[in-house]
Amino acid sequence: SDLVKNFGEKLRKKRKEAGYSQEGFATYVGIERGNYGKMERGNVNIKLETLYKLVNALDCEFEEVLPTRQKYKAEL
Repeated sequence: SDLVKNFGEKLRKKRKEAGYSQEGFATYVGIERGNYGKMERGNVNIKLETLYKLVNALDCEFEEVLPTRQKYKAEL
């Protein structure tokens, strides 16, 4: 869905801003690189626990990686 793809785009942006390679970040958070790549491409919906891991590792707020509510209100 567009919602998951938007999350992946924001996640990729934050990872790059933090200076991590995709492989390095996946290793740091304990996620297999292939699975992490699927997250960034918006090919997989993640668990809340995984979201917490990612946000903590990026030292950012949830709002920085989650799509805005107004933009996706119609999808719900």
